[in-house]
Amino acid sequence: MSTSFTKLSLALLCSTALLHGCSTTPVPGDGERAVSRYADQRTGSAAADSDAVHIPPVPHDAAAEPMAAAAMNDYFNALQALRDGDAARAESLFRDIAERYPLLSGPWVNLGLIALQQDRFDDAENALRRALQVNARNPYAHNALGLALREQGRFDEAAAHYQQAVTLDPMYARAHFNLGVLAELYLQQPADALAHFRRYQALQKQPDQTVANWITDLERRVPQAAVAAEDNKS
Repeated sequence: MSTSFTKLSLALLCSTALLHGCSTTPVPGDGERAVSRYADQRTGSAAADSDAVHIPPVPHDAAAEPMAAAAMNDYFNALQALRDGDAARAESLFRDIAERYPLLSGPWVNLGLIALQQDRFDDAENALRRALQVNARNPYAHNALGLALREQGRFDEAAAHYQQAVTLDPMYARAHFNLGVLAELYLQQPADALAHFRRYQALQKQPDQTVANWITDLERRVPQAAVAAEDNKS
């Protein structure tokens, strides 16, 4: 896995949604727009967050709410450890939270992401499958599991989990992006890649120029899709 994923800053994103599975957001640096946020995707690295405004919600059972409230302080301490670069402490804290609050899928998602950062793909898969045992409707768990499976060369399984993520939330930009990467680079399905890159781009606050270039390239390779796009504009 390339360093684009390991360089992600894991930050506080939303309140109780974090406990149910909303787990990461980038902290962009000055001048980030000068270089595509996703250039490394051409070599198959893991995706950073998009700048889409929409934050996919995580449906969950009402019974999880008291646990979410009780776990809040510990959860934010674990996230702060990630921000501070102390992955070992964060992992220990998330494991403790997962054991004490078994109805929360978010701790397992974060354990999976930590394992992904460390190229421990089997551990990542196991943690993310635990997240889905807790809450099969967690789109973040499906998306991250897709990454873990892709890194193991299990492309069809990865596609199924990415697809489940966008089925749960059609506006989940990062999952559309990952589907596009998988379709183009690994499955040789340029028409599908084009559709997902277009969907991803439409969800951005500011279009990513490199993705725009990929779309143009794919339209040349899939001319019927380009024609259909023009027909839809007219």
